[in-house]
Parts: sequence; C-alpha cells; structure tokens
Amino acid sequence: MDEMTSSSPTVSQRDQWMVESQVFQIYQLFATIPPNAQSLMLELQRDKHIEFLTKGLRHLGPNFSVLDANRPWLCYWIIHSIALLGESIDDELQDNTVEFLNRCKDPNGGFAGGPGQASG
Repeated sequence: MDEMTSSSPTVSQRDQWMVESQVFQIYQLFATIPPNAQSLMLELQRDKHIEFLTKGLRHLGPNFSVLDANRPWLCYWIIHSIALLGESIDDELQDNTVEFLNRCKDPNGGFAGGPGQASG
C-alpha cells in the first residue's frame, strides 16, 4: 500500500471530520427551530470576526503552516473580509502588510508565496 492509499487518516482529516460533525449537529438543531427564532439566532458577531481577522493578519498560528505558500492570498482575503465588514486596518498593520508583500515580490515579476520563495 502506498502513501496515497493509506487507510489511517491524518490528523487534519480527523480534525476536519470533527468540525463537519459539529457543524452538522448545529444544522440539525437549527432546522428544528421555528423560522422566527432562527432569524433571532443569526447574529453576525462582527467585532469577534474583525478581531480574528486582524489577529490573523498580524500572525498566523502553527495550524496555518500548511498554507505558508499562500500567505499573500491570505493577506488579500483577510483585508477584503475586514473591508466587507466596513472596517479598515490601522496604519501600522497596513505598513507591516505592505512591507511583507514587498518581500514576496519576485524580481522577475509576480509574487511568491512568501519571502525567499519562487513565484513559480
């Protein structure tokens, strides 16, 4: 049996299955609630989202290490999400993000996934 057909799940697969199971349970519970109560439960916790996004723009934890080559994209999606919530990032964070993205520029054109990486 080769690596690709291994029968033991990876840690990330187990984590994904756990999250899917939890979300499915929430959806099942939500489906049993009357529609007027559902609308009361659908509250965007805007401040918590902004806090999470801003924290992610400052530093991504070790769980995001598999996304290392996607860091410029993550910057884009995080900043875009903050903008969709009607907010902006502070000047220091903006400067740090621009400086990081400049370090991702490839002298031959394009952007790499991170400083010192090839742009492909």
